Amino acid sequence: MARGDWAVAIAERRFFQLIALQLVLLVGSAFWTRFRTPDTRFLFAMFTLDVGAASLLSAWTGGASSLLVFLYFPVIAAGAYLLGRRGALVVALLSAVGLMGVGWYAGTEDGDQLLAYWEIGFRVLSFVLVGLLSGQLAESLERTGKELQFQRVTSEVVLARVRAGVLIVDPNDRIVEVNSNGRLLLGDIVGKRVTDVFTGAVYHRAWEETTPQGRHVVCSQAPLPAEERVVVVEDVTDLWEMRERAERDERLIGVGRLAAGLAHEIRNPLASVMAILQMLREDNPNRQVDLALGEAERLNRLVDEFLEASRTPTLRRAQTDIAALATTVTEAFASDPRFVGSVSVELSAVSIVADIDPDRIRQVLWNLLTNAAQAMPGGGKVGVRVEAAPDAALVHVADQGVGIAAAELPHIFDPFFTRRAGGTGLGLALVDQIIRIHGGSIAVNSAPGSGTSFTIRLPLGAPT
Repeated sequence: MARGDWAVAIAERRFFQLIALQLVLLVGSAFWTRFRTPDTRFLFAMFTLDVGAASLLSAWTGGASSLLVFLYFPVIAAGAYLLGRRGALVVALLSAVGLMGVGWYAGTEDGDQLLAYWEIGFRVLSFVLVGLLSGQLAESLERTGKELQFQRVTSEVVLARVRAGVLIVDPNDRIVEVNSNGRLLLGDIVGKRVTDVFTGAVYHRAWEETTPQGRHVVCSQAPLPAEERVVVVEDVTDLWEMRERAERDERLIGVGRLAAGLAHEIRNPLASVMAILQMLREDNPNRQVDLALGEAERLNRLVDEFLEASRTPTLRRAQTDIAALATTVTEAFASDPRFVGSVSVELSAVSIVADIDPDRIRQVLWNLLTNAAQAMPGGGKVGVRVEAAPDAALVHVADQGVGIAAAELPHIFDPFFTRRAGGTGLGLALVDQIIRIHGGSIAVNSAPGSGTSFTIRLPLGAPT
């Protein structure tokens, strides 16, 4: 092999060795910055090596006129990205020094000294301009990134603290983001189609829903950029219950007016009729008179129930052991001739003393036990459980009866609402009224064929 061929082979080998070295440096620095936050000194050292590598490649491939001079530009841009405008200018000056060193060492391909000066000067100026522009761009990107980060954090804080649920829906009608309150209200719904969660989400801008947990919510939606939309879900269960209570109280007022009229128009004549029937039964006992007297007594009890429901109960509070009270009521109920042999009562109670009206709570328990027994025409068990809760006593009454349909549940405490032939629909309305006057609450859980469970929550002390 000729001497010139050896020189070319050695040059090519050095060229590829340098490229390999440059790749090793880039990969090594990438791994370093991936697993450890680099400091400024390390970055400047890395850029100095990059500038040196670019200078060697340029010197071995044509000097200042080499096409590989373009390698300086990504190094300057990287300096702007990692070190900002000042770092970009420093790397640009390092590149200018490197290029001048290449020009001094290797010159240019045509050998014209004056042209070499002009070419090097032009490229040094381009380095500085690229450093300035890339530095400005890097600062602009950093500023924009900080603003976006601030907006993102602000949005997350606002969405986390807002009381409503907020959902983001993509153009394919899939829920892509839900805030914390939205997850509490609706559960894990990310990825689901919005029409699988809401019934009115396609056709209406605002609508009402009832969640699977029984919460009443008001929903509204509005468009977002990029064909997305936001759905806001507000829990209005408390307002809905207040409205229901207000409507129930209005109906009770109507019951009061009706009861007053009944007392005046029916009570006195009815007393006379019952007295006459009593005299007839004493003089001539027969089944027809007994039936008539029984119906008159039932009508009299109905008037009593109307009068009881029309009045606002007055409470005579006393420190009472609710477990002992429940024991007394369940024992009396178990001895009731109407239910002996068909309905059994199981009591599980812990001693809890609360400031209540024992007579009124006894009436509540009796009404619930009677309601449970009437829901089991074929007989069964009624469970009564008394347990403690924070600052309250819980009383559960559960039966094995026919259950209540979902459409009827919201109305069971309404006056005159009854599912039983011959019922007045005032028993549960009175129960609800007594519990609310105590400052407590009553809830019902039921399904057709699965029985019914009432849960009473009574505060331990009188409400202030």
